[in-house]
Amino acid sequence: MPTGVSIRWFESGHCVHPGFMVKPGSGFAPRQFPAGVALVDHPTHGKLLFDTGYHAHFAESTRHFPERFYALVTPHTLHKGDSAKEQMADLGIAADDIEHLVLSHFHGDHVAGVCDYERAKLYCGPAGYDFLTHKNRLQRLQKGYLKELIPDDAKTRLNFVDQFELDVGDILQLPTGKLGLTATDLFGDETLYLVSLPGHAAGQLGMLVRLQNEFIFLLADACWLIDNLRDGVNQHWLANILCDDRRVYVDTLNKLRQCYQQAADRVVFVPSHCQETSQMLLQRGWMN
Repeated sequence: MPTGVSIRWFESGHCVHPGFMVKPGSGFAPRQFPAGVALVDHPTHGKLLFDTGYHAHFAESTRHFPERFYALVTPHTLHKGDSAKEQMADLGIAADDIEHLVLSHFHGDHVAGVCDYERAKLYCGPAGYDFLTHKNRLQRLQKGYLKELIPDDAKTRLNFVDQFELDVGDILQLPTGKLGLTATDLFGDETLYLVSLPGHAAGQLGMLVRLQNEFIFLLADACWLIDNLRDGVNQHWLANILCDDRRVYVDTLNKLRQCYQQAADRVVFVPSHCQETSQMLLQRGWMN
């Protein structure tokens, strides 16, 4: 099915955790986790960004306590020229060229750069925005939310996504049929589907993109490594502390594993923070 849709992957900074946190048994050695950002070019609806990665705004928002704890627990690096906005500018793409911005969830490493895209229509799950706006400062911090990262005018541009009438199993025509992973057709043309991936964060969204001969499945933080799907590796229990709902997280992960087992030959699965996946995208020419 010709779609005219293209995609490019960026790493907008990275954070560091001990390896065992995401892959038990891999020791205490620090491991880098890139903050992935996808730029989707749609022939009719223009340019869409999936998340924003890190931004100087993150460092500013975590300069003082108690927010400073966030930066200490997840030390990050963002060099000059590494923000998604700067990398796109090198390709001749201005921030104002971005017409749509999907916020997979409201953790700082995914939304820090929202301030750069003043024209973009924003899409998110309402549960995440409700947590961001109705919980107190310490409750937000405990789950990795920084209210200061979302501009004051964001509410006027937000489109809440909470109706998922399709099933990923049907979209991909899997032999076992429905998976229980639900989705909605963003533009009504069977090219971009926003997928409900709850558990890690309230209202988390992924995105399934139909390309010329395959799909790419942007998983946000439904899993951190491709190992979680391919090899059945589970993250350390300490990492579950950040989860919005651990039971739901495990349920989502198990459904994604079923999807991977049936569709890995025609779907590229992309966790937001997986170095191995980034290297694969680089080899395919999809990475900046």
